[in-house]
Amino acid sequence: MNKTQIYQMSYVSTGCDTLRYDDIKSILEVSRKNNVEKDITGILVYCNKHFFQILEGEKEKIQQLYHKIIIDRRHDNVIKIQEGFVENRQFENWNMAFKSFNRELKELDCFNNEQFYSYIKSQLEQKNNVSLKILADFFDLNG
Repeated sequence: MNKTQIYQMSYVSTGCDTLRYDDIKSILEVSRKNNVEKDITGILVYCNKHFFQILEGEKEKIQQLYHKIIIDRRHDNVIKIQEGFVENRQFENWNMAFKSFNRELKELDCFNNEQFYSYIKSQLEQKNNVSLKILADFFDLNG
């Protein structure tokens, strides 16, 4: 895929009251499997019943995935934050990275807090990316 064709989208949502550890674990397992097949990368962050996600890949595939996400009953109040083309993937090493402040989800995390902030800071130094700035703020505000 040409670097100029990387489409990035971010959104926030609110998890339903019945959302549990097994639900989030399942979301990650299914997402990682499906995203490998579709060449989609990104990160899902969960803090205090709120999700923030960045998705990267081919525009049509990201938009199809987003339409599935907005009807998923495990969350509501889905609000698209940003979308558009970027030069490079920010999460090219992860089909779906995950980070949470919730202790019960710690074993699912791809980063500890220091690694997370260090990675986001290094990405922001390379490129001015609105979604990454919002990601850092979202984590700070909800953590």
